[in-house]
Amino acid sequence: MANPTVLRWWPLGGLLVTLGFAPVGLWPLALMGLALWYLGIMQAKSARQAMRGSLLWGMAHGVTALYWLPWAFWHDSNSWLFALGGGIPATLGLALWVALGYGLLALVVWPWRNQPWRFGTLLVVGVVVIETLRNLSPFGFPWLPLGAVWSGNDVTPPLLAQLASVGSVQLLSALVVVMAILIAQLQRTAWLAAALLLAAVAGFGLWRVHQPLPAAGPETIALVQPNQGTQHKWDATLRWRYLDEVLTLSHAVALSPTATQPAASVVVLPETAVPFFLAQTPSAQQALAAALPGPLQVLTGTVRRTDSGLINNFYNSLQVIENGNVNGTYDKHLLVPFGEYLPARAWLNRLPLPAPLRTLSQSRLDFTHGQTTPLLATRAGPVVGLICYEGIFPLFVARHSTGARWLANVTNDAWFTGTSALYQHASLQRLRAIELGLPLVRSANTGISLVVDAYGREVARIEPNTAGGLVVPLPAALASTPWRRLISFFIAPATEPKITPAPL
Repeated sequence: MANPTVLRWWPLGGLLVTLGFAPVGLWPLALMGLALWYLGIMQAKSARQAMRGSLLWGMAHGVTALYWLPWAFWHDSNSWLFALGGGIPATLGLALWVALGYGLLALVVWPWRNQPWRFGTLLVVGVVVIETLRNLSPFGFPWLPLGAVWSGNDVTPPLLAQLASVGSVQLLSALVVVMAILIAQLQRTAWLAAALLLAAVAGFGLWRVHQPLPAAGPETIALVQPNQGTQHKWDATLRWRYLDEVLTLSHAVALSPTATQPAASVVVLPETAVPFFLAQTPSAQQALAAALPGPLQVLTGTVRRTDSGLINNFYNSLQVIENGNVNGTYDKHLLVPFGEYLPARAWLNRLPLPAPLRTLSQSRLDFTHGQTTPLLATRAGPVVGLICYEGIFPLFVARHSTGARWLANVTNDAWFTGTSALYQHASLQRLRAIELGLPLVRSANTGISLVVDAYGREVARIEPNTAGGLVVPLPAALASTPWRRLISFFIAPATEPKITPAPL
């Protein structure tokens, strides 16, 4: 039989890994949790036992990291029945999706457990492959890359994350697993090697963040956080009031120059901050022009509808607006499965689903996957527009970053208010700035809204659950990073050199 002293710690190992992620950020505990996973596979008496234990480890990690999903379902429906009937299966399903990768990896590497170097190498490579596949799958969910435990937090600068500029967050994940394997050897020489590796990672980070950034230009960004209830914007009797409050706040922030708060080049509003089909609602365009007149530009999340015969296509969009006129449009590419569209809807409708899930499948309209480029022209330079969780996909963001001056993430994280998801989401976005050497401006309806520089260092922040705004000089961008050059060399850029606006 396997050593019960080690195997009984599978669930604890998964929990410790979760504690390494934001907002807790105790990454040494994550290393301990990964070390327990390594030891569990080594102590398992069969490949099946290693797989079962890894599934248990992965489920413990997934459930404790994604516990907030039922809360999001409740916010969406205001129904505890929906939260329990939809949110709990969603949590378990996504946790299982996360755990399956680790379980299959354990099944593959277990036969090599008596060859420590080969076993460790296969484990590290396997983790990188799993995380890369999560970036590529249509149902990809790269929410929990192990390297994100080094993304920094409110107190700790992202020194350990700077190597993401060389090989993305996947390089960080590989290094985290290597360190955990060294710790698991329970030998002084291995611990010394782990300490030297950590010192090298930290030393590179310290050196990099002390390299001076290029001189910033004159561009300034007005960052706005409305802190409005999500249900209000879709209520026909309340959405004009919602838009008026958003525009009043934006006007006060962007058009009240003082010695320390100059007028902005671009106002950044969150996802679906303009809850109207602008092409079909001239009065909404007029309201935008009156509140935020040119030459001020507005980069805002909105919704878009195109009519083609009997079929209407709906898009979750990001638009550049000046004097009420739309100068550029990006339609979200990476839609959230079961949130923004229902995969295999016709087939699911025939299944004997529980009432909450049947209501979900029959009452929702699907958004359409966008085809336009996320690279938009603005007065602050070309920007890669990222809607909601698109910013957690490193390959997607890198492929569209050619020619970009900055990154903008607009999101509505009101569903996650009061949970760790707010901090997890923001920390993952920060990694894109480090990888690409581009400043990131993030506008979230209820928070966390922030600006980070090309090294991932926080420049400004609006705390969650507060309405407010800031005018911030746009930090400078780096000319490039090794990761950007690597993507450009191996993968053709997804954007065209010439930025062409999409139709209204």
